[in-house]
Amino acid sequence: MIDIKPKSILEQPIYMLTKATSCPYLEGKVEKRIATNISENDSIYEELSVNGFRRVENWMYRPVCDNCSACKSYRVDIANFKLTKSLKRVYKKFKEISYKLVNNKSTLEKFELFKKYQSERHSGGSMSYMDEYEFTSMIETSPIKTSLMEFRDKYNRLLGVLLLDIDKKNLSAVYSFFDPKLNKLGIGNYMIIQCLLYGKAKKYNYLYLGYYIEELSSMSYKSRFKPGEILNNNEWKSL
Repeated sequence: MIDIKPKSILEQPIYMLTKATSCPYLEGKVEKRIATNISENDSIYEELSVNGFRRVENWMYRPVCDNCSACKSYRVDIANFKLTKSLKRVYKKFKEISYKLVNNKSTLEKFELFKKYQSERHSGGSMSYMDEYEFTSMIETSPIKTSLMEFRDKYNRLLGVLLLDIDKKNLSAVYSFFDPKLNKLGIGNYMIIQCLLYGKAKKYNYLYLGYYIEELSSMSYKSRFKPGEILNNNEWKSL
């Protein structure tokens, strides 16, 4: 007699389609997402990442917008990453800043820096209204290995934080925030540089940087990190 064991529904990914909402990036466009909860199925994280999904807490999502495919996943080939002249200049500006990887735990210090960043960089955006509870959930809720890169000056003042997913082969920069006074000096780029150098030292394959929209200047910084690839028609191609 054949012993047939029913599979738990939790072992199979269930995908949901979100309602159409205004696109946060392109004016006049409408956004839809396909999403799945991986809290009971974290083994599919890598496969979803390779296929253009991003993580928010327990959820992985990917845009599936009608009549628009502007959002392209962007990743950097860590092993072959090299500092360009412009990135070397950024690196030198922050030579007195140090970083360390710490557990993904929320603190008042981090929340206050996050609110300052949101107030001056993204005022009126949905994240600018996040309270401390929601911030803690964003930082601490993760079904996979996740750490924080803390960036501090020589006086131990917190200048930047990068929420980093650490998979077996790849890294993913989930979200970052920093002291907005340092934006013109390029601290955001510096944080990614250090993330890539960390990945190179630990022999990771790729750093995923989220979505890239060619015509959006606020996302153009991602293309500074090369060799870069975008996911186009479900194939990774050099940018």
